[in-house]
Amino acid sequence: MKFHNRVYELRELERIRSLCRKTMHFTIISGRRRVGKTELVKKFCSDKEHFYFFIGRKNPLLLMEELSSIVKEKIPIFPTITKFDEWLEFLLNNAKKETIVFFDEFQNFKYVDESIFTDFQKIFDKYRTKLNIHIIVAGSHITLINKIFSDNKEPLFGRATEKYVLKPLLFKDVSEMLSEINIMDIEEQIKWFIVFGGIPKYYIIAQEQGLEGKDIFFALKTLLFRDFAPLKEEAISVLSEEFGSEHQSYFSILEAVALGNSEMTTIANKSGINIKSISKYLGLLVRDFRYLDYEIPVTEEKPWKCKKGRYFLSDSFLRFWFRYIYRNRSEYEIGSYDTLVSKIEQDFDSFAGKEFEKISKEFLIELGKQKRSQIIFSKIGKWWQKNQEIDIIALNSTTYDIFFFECKWKELKEGTARKLLEDLKIKSISVNWNQDDRKEHFGVIAKKIENKEKLRANGYFVFDLADFKTLSHPQ
Repeated sequence: MKFHNRVYELRELERIRSLCRKTMHFTIISGRRRVGKTELVKKFCSDKEHFYFFIGRKNPLLLMEELSSIVKEKIPIFPTITKFDEWLEFLLNNAKKETIVFFDEFQNFKYVDESIFTDFQKIFDKYRTKLNIHIIVAGSHITLINKIFSDNKEPLFGRATEKYVLKPLLFKDVSEMLSEINIMDIEEQIKWFIVFGGIPKYYIIAQEQGLEGKDIFFALKTLLFRDFAPLKEEAISVLSEEFGSEHQSYFSILEAVALGNSEMTTIANKSGINIKSISKYLGLLVRDFRYLDYEIPVTEEKPWKCKKGRYFLSDSFLRFWFRYIYRNRSEYEIGSYDTLVSKIEQDFDSFAGKEFEKISKEFLIELGKQKRSQIIFSKIGKWWQKNQEIDIIALNSTTYDIFFFECKWKELKEGTARKLLEDLKIKSISVNWNQDDRKEHFGVIAKKIENKEKLRANGYFVFDLADFKTLSHPQ
């Protein structure tokens, strides 16, 4: 499978490379496992002089031998060195100008020899203005990477010249990946994305498992619901390493959120964690681990003062896993796979609704970028107030245009769509945003909408999966 997107990130890395002609740079790339950090840097390095070092948790001397053997392939005069500071200093001084030195899973040095971070600090400070080298480090343990470079008690505090958190791919990119494995139907592509999100490695694994042209439920049986499934231990291994000894508390919170609990009080009640302690966990899950998003109503003018916030799982795969596997782990462990997949098939449309809202928001943003619509906005998100909720509101604070959208993972008759639009107009009255000056617009996004053009002729913004397909694969 070919390398997809990451245009912005590659452009940024090229920009930093040009800066290395004057001084050494130290770039940090973090992001959840499987998101594509290694592939991004390898793509960037493919036509450039570089060294690639994977840092495993092993004996310091064995690691030094491994790293030295890699260096000797390009620098034959490399001597036998047992101290890391001497090794790094020799490497940087003997590498060609503008060489990229890439350390993958950099945080694992903590388990090899924590003093290595001090060695990095001393050598980077010594040669920063003298060498034209680009050091790149990547790590999947986001909290540990943050601590290494952001904690003022750590030796590498303040040494990173650039920091990037690599985010999952957007649906349009995943659509291209799925097309490569002959999954062409837009509805089926969205189903895959609803489960596996924007994590490219999952689609590569799907190709490796021979899932070309297969539907999502066949894929689930292959990738998750069998004894030797390649993703069977995926979530447990990722999260247990991240959360350590407190993983049970974090798992309880994530399960509660995956099941639809979004407010702090209900999350505390469902997870069994004291309300006085829950804010600490939620804060870490949003700020450090980045497994939760904290959202406030899009119309709030002072978001930092808003107390109406809600929590949502940001990772599609984890939302699926907690909802269908973790909460049914007894059945899963004894191998009741067919029963569980049957439950998922029956519940899938209900599960898909929330994820479809996210994809619809992405669709509207992309529509604006491609200048293929009159929907122009500077802010987009959800809105809620007491028992009322609107799936998507997009705001243009310059023109005072406000766009209201309902999202439905359903096929809609014209009459049903009109009823949704009328209900949306009623709900919009409660939205407190420039009520005297605003220009209101209403729309529906669904799987398929009957007489779509007729509704558009009446001034409504109406989109279905056929529009998604033309945007993902423009003619």
